[in-house]
Amino acid sequence: MKKVVIYTDGACSGNPGPGGYAAILMCGDVKKEISGGEKDTTNNRMELRGPIEALKLLKEKCEVEIYSDSSYVVDAFSKGWVHGWRNNGWKRKDGPLKNPELIKELYELCQYHNVKWIKVKGHADNEYNNRCDELAVQAAAKYKNGNVSENTASVRDTEYSGELFEKIIKTETMFTGRVFKVEVSEVELPDGQRSTREIIRHNGGAAIVAIDENNNIFLVKQYRIAAGQEMLEIPAGKLEIGEDPLDCAKRELEEETGMQAGEIKHLFSMYATPGYCAEKLHVYFATGLKPGHIHRDEEEFLHVIKLPFDIAYKMVMNGQLNDAKTIAGILAAKSFM
Repeated sequence: MKKVVIYTDGACSGNPGPGGYAAILMCGDVKKEISGGEKDTTNNRMELRGPIEALKLLKEKCEVEIYSDSSYVVDAFSKGWVHGWRNNGWKRKDGPLKNPELIKELYELCQYHNVKWIKVKGHADNEYNNRCDELAVQAAAKYKNGNVSENTASVRDTEYSGELFEKIIKTETMFTGRVFKVEVSEVELPDGQRSTREIIRHNGGAAIVAIDENNNIFLVKQYRIAAGQEMLEIPAGKLEIGEDPLDCAKRELEEETGMQAGEIKHLFSMYATPGYCAEKLHVYFATGLKPGHIHRDEEEFLHVIKLPFDIAYKMVMNGQLNDAKTIAGILAAKSFM
């Protein structure tokens, strides 16, 4: 079980008033600083939010030491008062309990992890407590100065200098369709912790910026159900298993526009959404066009649109085209025009 050390603090200007919280999490060589705030809160609420937001970042059960200068929070948990409040329906014996929803949330997080609470002296010589105080005060000041209008939270990494590699532990295929499949992989993160990644596996594709002798670009207009609208795009299609991307680009150009490329060059290859999709798209530039034959799929309905390249470029710059491969392809082709 991983051992994590957490320092937390809260601050409030006016009490009640604009407030902020902060926490520092340390596990081995990894350190994270988090902070956030609320525009109308109390000091005690911010003292509770610090450990809550810190514990919520832990992806697995951990041995946790939480250092805080708040007697309100530390005593409630280390002296067992919270158990009595829970047994009494989140109420004190002598009256209502303040901040019951936050205390309950923190209690439930502590039940999952093995948590030890340690009281530290505030505004003394503890480096991490002082840093938390600084971050909390800064977060509160944003609301006091009117720089933010909503309650916020932020996470900031500090000095991770190791290898940025994630090792796949196991993978489960959740869906297999005609175009792609969806996998869920358990991975080991660079700091040794584990997480999950949802990945769309796709064979990849090819697209082509085709320009005729009059500097017109061939685009296709089709309805995209995922976007819920008609879109203008450069010709493109999915790679068959083992297919050369160049052959795919040539095929898609002729199938969709009825034109063949006399000369063709590779512009670039890209991952459009590498956060969750493995599709790699290869984009080409074609000139010397000559008539061929249109061979569209039975389910494919589209219109061929021929525009002056300069007009298409202006449409990109004016935000009138919103297909990623088309935008990237036109921008890359500009240097050849």
